[in-house]
This record gives sequence, C-alpha cells and structure tokens, in this order.
Amino acid sequence: MPVDFKKPAHILAVHGVQTGEDGDIKSDQQIRALITRSLADIHVEKEFQVNGYVYENINDNSQKFYKLIADALSAGNPLVATALDKAIDLVGDVVTAAENTSTAHTIRKGLRDAILASYRSHNQLVIVAHSLGTVYALDVINELIADARYFKGDDRKTWPVQGFVSMGSPLGLGLDIAGVKIFEKRKINSIADASFSLFPWHNYYNRLDPVVSGSIFGEPVDIDNAKGPVEMRYGPSVLGSNWLLKGHVVTSGQQWLLAHFAYWNNPVIGDRLVDMLWG
Repeated sequence: MPVDFKKPAHILAVHGVQTGEDGDIKSDQQIRALITRSLADIHVEKEFQVNGYVYENINDNSQKFYKLIADALSAGNPLVATALDKAIDLVGDVVTAAENTSTAHTIRKGLRDAILASYRSHNQLVIVAHSLGTVYALDVINELIADARYFKGDDRKTWPVQGFVSMGSPLGLGLDIAGVKIFEKRKINSIADASFSLFPWHNYYNRLDPVVSGSIFGEPVDIDNAKGPVEMRYGPSVLGSNWLLKGHVVTSGQQWLLAHFAYWNNPVIGDRLVDMLWG
C-alpha cells in the first residue's frame, strides 16, 4: 500500500494535556487555518485534509474513580469541586503516560490506527503534536519504524509518516516525582537500510514555556544556539538513526501557560507544514 504523493496530503494534529471532553478540542481546525493562511501567502492552492486525534475522553474514563473521591472531598463546594476536577484531569493525563498504563496503550493504539488509515488510503501524512501529545506521537512513530512492514530504507512510499512537528514538548525533561519517572528518554529507532533519506523532526519551543523548561516559576530555558532541552537530549541519539532533528525557538508575546498554548496560532507552524508537504 505505497504512498501516492499526487494525492491530497494528510496532516494529523495530536493535542496534549487537556481538560473538558473530545468535542472541546479544536486542534484540527487551528492547524487547518494555519496551513490555509500559509498557502494563501505564497499564492498556492493545494488539496489537503487535517484530522485531529483526540483522546481526552479515554483519559477521563480512566479517572472516574479519582473524580468521585474529589467530589466527596469537595463537600458540595462547587469552586473546590471544579478545582479538584481540573487538577485530577491534568495530573492524571501525565501520570497515565508516565506509568505506561493500559490507558496509555489504548491511546497509542488509536494513534497508530489513525496513522495507518492514511497510509491505507495512500496519502502522505505529517504529524503535528503538542505537549503530552508529542510523547505519544514519538512512541508510535518509533513503533512503526521498528515494524518491518514500514519505513523500508530510502523508499519513502513505504513511510506511513513523512515527518513530525512537535510544539511545547516535555520530551527534553527527565523528572522523578514520588518515585514515578516522568518523560523518560525514549530510544530512537533507526530506519534500516536508509542511505540518504532522513526522517524530519522539527521541534518548536518557547523559552518561557514551563512545560519545556520544567520551571513553574517561569524561568527561561537555557539554549545553545537553537538547541533547547529536546535537541540537547535527543540530538546525539538521532545522528545515527537517519532522523534529522532541528530545534526552532519561537516567541509569542505570552508567558507561562499562555506561551504553552500559543503554538496553535503561530504562523511559522503553518509555514513549516507547507514546506514539509509541498516544498
């Protein structure tokens, strides 16, 4: 089932830590708007399709027991109940991924299925992921690279994913909280028999983004040229694995959590996706 590069391109948007429900997530609409704007700026028309992979309801269903406890502890106080509910929602999403629970397996399987749906329809695909979604995306891309049916050397028609854009990623962090290892370093699988083709991974980060820096007090992350925490941590690993990792520092005029969510509206993300798909 080779990729046909003449068919409309597919982009898969993967969200990060969220509150609310699947229906509240508009990442596909945001990415579609960025790409449309970038194409208009260069006076080019292209057919493309943006799909969102959402998994918030999967996470929420796994946290029902803890939310019942929170409701009991709030003792009928709606403000306390709302605060506890959101805290459990956010922290629970991270712990689910960190402890590699059955819920995390379900999320990864759903993402893999979404990727292979594009591949079976012969459309090229680029993944753009945010925050915790970058962890799931990297894991699934690695799984596919290790599968002998895909990523057959330099034959890009056998690549289910043509590139990866990460935004506000915590992959550069290595935390140990109460004995739970958060964002352990992933092994980067190599594309076997590739002589000249490199898998492109573009990582965008804001120095004031607390998810990137790990600083809840808003201290800017240290960088070496354009190398931030992700590039410093994974750069040596990708060199011999036929990956090309490039870091990109962005600014948004926002700080702390506002900076963390501003990537979805940054025109440079649309420009990058256009370049990866049609450049």
